[in-house]
Amino acid sequence: MVILSDVSKKFVVPGKERNSLLKTTVSSIKMQDADKTIWALSKISLRIEDGEIVGIIGPNGSGKSTLLRIIAGIYKATSGAVEVKGYTTSVLQLGVGFLPDLSLRENIFLFGAILGLERNYIGKNFSRIIDFSELTEFINAEVRTLSSGMKERLAFSIIVHAWKDVLLLDEALVTVDQRFKERCFEIVKEFKKSKKTIIFSSHDLNMAMQLCDRVLLLNKGQVVAFDKPEYIMARYKELSGKDLNKPSYENI
Repeated sequence: MVILSDVSKKFVVPGKERNSLLKTTVSSIKMQDADKTIWALSKISLRIEDGEIVGIIGPNGSGKSTLLRIIAGIYKATSGAVEVKGYTTSVLQLGVGFLPDLSLRENIFLFGAILGLERNYIGKNFSRIIDFSELTEFINAEVRTLSSGMKERLAFSIIVHAWKDVLLLDEALVTVDQRFKERCFEIVKEFKKSKKTIIFSSHDLNMAMQLCDRVLLLNKGQVVAFDKPEYIMARYKELSGKDLNKPSYENI
């Protein structure tokens, strides 16, 4: 399970110019003197149970990615407590871990190692990984030749074999086609039966409706609601066009 108690995250954006070369280059631009404090998250408290599928939605700048990175241990919370029970697998940026000049075959072993898989395990499951991705004919092609959707298919196919307890995904399955997305949905449902947990951020409200047990709606770093998908979708529609569509530069 995942438990967050009053979690807040602060970032400090330098206002003064710190680099003399930069100062000379942009001397005609008036810079803000004071550093700027941005609270990306403010007192987030929630509990996610084993086997739950939780979606995180909200406008750009609402704190979705920051929250996932705190759960993953990439960011440390400024205040509050984070407890994650179990092994966490996280893919928080598409293509990170792939080397563009290496082949798909080589990148499967590389990305698998990054996710903590042993080489022997990857070798035994290699055929299953490439078959699931539907990229067999590209196995010796360089990754840089693939489209974004193909890279995401490859990444998710490897993740399926690395996922142990908790999976974190940022903007999950955004660029894959609908047919592959449906296949992934079925895999996720099977994993749920094994009490595996998935937490993902997305702008795809339909995916959240189809997959999630509960959905977290964030706005300006704060929890608007955390409830069943149908209730959250109603809240999102209620707020859209008003507060949710107004960007905030003071409290992202």
